[in-house]
Amino acid sequence: MIPRRLRRGASLLRFSKKLASLDLEYLEDSDTQNLITKVRDSYLWQIPDSVRVWNYVFANFIGIVAACIALIPFGWWIPVVIIAVTLPRFYFKLRHGNFVWSMYGSGAPQAKKLWYYGWLLTDTLPILETRIFQSQQKLLSKMEDTQNYLYDLNKKPLENYKWILIFAPVLETSVAFLIVWLFVPNVLIGLLSIGSITFIIATLESLRSNTAWAAAHVGELYEKSLFIEPFFKLMSLPKKIIEKEKAQFLSDTAPPKIEFRNVSFTYPNGRQALKDISFIIHPAENVALVGNNGAGKTTIIKLLCRFYDVSSGSILINGINIKDLSLSNWYSHLGTLFQDFMKFQFTVRENIMLGKTGLEDEARMKKAALESGADEFIKQFPKTYDQVLGKRFEDGDELSGGQWQKLAIARAFYQQAPILIMDEPTSAIDAEAEYEIFNNLERLYSDKTLILVSHRFSTVRNANKIFVIDGGKIIEQGSHKDLLKLKGKYAHLFNIQARGYQ
Repeated sequence: MIPRRLRRGASLLRFSKKLASLDLEYLEDSDTQNLITKVRDSYLWQIPDSVRVWNYVFANFIGIVAACIALIPFGWWIPVVIIAVTLPRFYFKLRHGNFVWSMYGSGAPQAKKLWYYGWLLTDTLPILETRIFQSQQKLLSKMEDTQNYLYDLNKKPLENYKWILIFAPVLETSVAFLIVWLFVPNVLIGLLSIGSITFIIATLESLRSNTAWAAAHVGELYEKSLFIEPFFKLMSLPKKIIEKEKAQFLSDTAPPKIEFRNVSFTYPNGRQALKDISFIIHPAENVALVGNNGAGKTTIIKLLCRFYDVSSGSILINGINIKDLSLSNWYSHLGTLFQDFMKFQFTVRENIMLGKTGLEDEARMKKAALESGADEFIKQFPKTYDQVLGKRFEDGDELSGGQWQKLAIARAFYQQAPILIMDEPTSAIDAEAEYEIFNNLERLYSDKTLILVSHRFSTVRNANKIFVIDGGKIIEQGSHKDLLKLKGKYAHLFNIQARGYQ
């Protein structure tokens, strides 16, 4: 049976809403990604197809009832026998559905790989790299192997299905012929007219056809229900980040005091990322997080954005536990620019204004573009701020990595959040542009909190306070000058970079 709520129009929108609300823990989990792949590849077309099959089942049911009523005067057992001989078809169809689902379920990870290979071989960025390394043939070979694997999986249920096509019709037709043959003597002795036996034959064929198709369609519905099941599994995934019913709100838009108090965190896979760290970020302070890859910098940002909850300890915002805050209220205080920022293939105007939905301020948008340095290339476009970006849509114009990054910075400037988190914000920007952007940052965010994550010490040396992270712990903290005097980890890393510039 197809649940009523699906018949009423479950769609791509419902699927997209669920994905948009999934916690980061799910999105970073491979099992959940496989589940999403199954839903994306099957659910979105299985539901409309299920509605079509339900219409067939209803029509078959009407035909069966009408044929049974017409045949009962000639013998109540006739409809019973005809319906009974369709059971093998129903049985084979159920087995076929289970087999198809088992093959599809086991092939979902490979299907995800197939789409990934397709992206590597069709998107501009990977094509440029694979062409230089001459690795296209290797990728094509991997794609072909994956295609062959999925073909072999799908070939087995097709071979199994041939028994339905051969055995079931032969059995059903033979039984119908036998029933008609039993009435022949009555025709010969005049107990049945030619018209009556003709009516019996036509009605028998109608009953046989409708029962056969009904069994096939019900079996098909069962098969489709197996494909639809992952959708319900996905939709029933519980929230990991729970917002309290009576959540608290920050009373104003001023930057709050942020305190990590004895915070430890372990990822679901068992990897401990943070170990009993404590620090305070005062309002309007400019702080930086530095350290080697895997030290725990990004984990601190994820916890501050409450993408995950701490394993132990607490994060306090103006003395309020972050778990007690309204998420929408807290997010209204945060601006983010991650290293893997979004490249929205919309117009320049939309790219910048997405920084603060609900606000359409032309002057503010252009000011943000000027302060990020993005206006230099925007004014070169014939349509300026109405230029479509990227190559996905018609008349789109592609940007360089640095230009996209400047546009992302403009989006952050447009938001003007009380707290701005920037993770490697200028990694693709030249030194001169970087210098101008950080001068603008210091001026624009003099009354706001700036949290910077970077490996480039030229971008962090002006921070009021620098936290040096190593092995999930804060091993040093202080200003640039203070940390150089310590001659510890920070001084060591800074001197290595400084020698590279000499």
